[in-house]
Amino acid sequence: MDIRSRDARWGLLLPISPAFALVYYGVLLSKIKAVIKGIRSDPVTYWALIALLLSGTVSAALAPNKGQALLNMPIPLVFILIYSLGRWGIVDARDFLKAVTLGCGFLGLVVVVSHLLRLNIWYGSFPILARFNGGRGYVLGMADNGLAAMLEAGVMGGLGFFLYGSRRRWLYLGASLTSLMGIFVTLSRGSMVAACGGILALAMMNAETLKRHWKIVVALCLVVALCITQSPTLQKRILSIPNLTTNRSNIGRLQIWEVSWEMFKDRFLFGSGPGHFGTIYETYRPQGYLEARSPHSLYLFLLTGWGLVGFLLFFGWMAVSVVKPILQDSSPYRRIAFAMMFSFWVHVLFNDLYIAHVPLIMGCIAHPDLGAADYPREESPSAVGKSRSAAVQ
Repeated sequence: MDIRSRDARWGLLLPISPAFALVYYGVLLSKIKAVIKGIRSDPVTYWALIALLLSGTVSAALAPNKGQALLNMPIPLVFILIYSLGRWGIVDARDFLKAVTLGCGFLGLVVVVSHLLRLNIWYGSFPILARFNGGRGYVLGMADNGLAAMLEAGVMGGLGFFLYGSRRRWLYLGASLTSLMGIFVTLSRGSMVAACGGILALAMMNAETLKRHWKIVVALCLVVALCITQSPTLQKRILSIPNLTTNRSNIGRLQIWEVSWEMFKDRFLFGSGPGHFGTIYETYRPQGYLEARSPHSLYLFLLTGWGLVGFLLFFGWMAVSVVKPILQDSSPYRRIAFAMMFSFWVHVLFNDLYIAHVPLIMGCIAHPDLGAADYPREESPSAVGKSRSAAVQ
């Protein structure tokens, strides 16, 4: 990884705070001509944007509060546009993915150290490293589930780059472990499940590579198991994940999902309107059910707000734009990027979150810099330059 690369520098910063992501989006807009050209050259992305614009407008027009719905309608469009910044705006996709991994690892280390020191540092009313003295942690604008979700890409990225023998492979493995330890500190059950899903996806795509490193894999599993045994609170959180009978949080989610499904069935085609969940939910909520402003699932967020039409358009676009490239050219880098992304889409089964670097990683999956499965495991700078020149030509 060349730290002098623009994309590597920003990749290191992205996991630290959403504020860095907003700045990086602005930096990538300097490539707006290339991004627009890329969108126009890709029929799937081009027509998905148009179709979602039309269907979202219909959803907003049918909503009770049309102004509010129109303000929220562009959410899936913005997600696809940020994906486009990653696909056609990022130049050094490999360096970017490695840097994001190390950035997550650094954030995980900060979370673990802050927890051990019980830090509670504020700048006026703004929390810097806060709520570690009894809470689940807060780092520069992200807390609890959101903070944990920022770390997920580091777990899979670090494992992937270690398994493929990247230069400084032990550094990447360390980043994977500190990312995972950071997730444990936040006690985010959604992130724990998501990390397991991402690791499973990485393992399934790299079975042969795992076999060659089975001793290290077993050692890592023992280290993680040992860490879990040292924290009764963490053990309790993990054991509560499958508890659907007495755990109040799980029961509450099931109640919200049940009501969300009823909402969807009544307005299944175009939904209740973008941004209208909280209002419509109250009209459906049975007495005694949990109050909610969101469905606690990104999938239900789209289904209830944009309806089946918007849901199918968005995830249909994602299937073609993200899954198809890895089926056509399953290079090591693409497999790693896919696993880094996959954990997010597992996590949002249980939460409606947005993590700034995820759509950029999705864009990288189809990036030409990640293609060619016959690339050597670790290239010299000259070889990288030649391969990139060939990809551009």
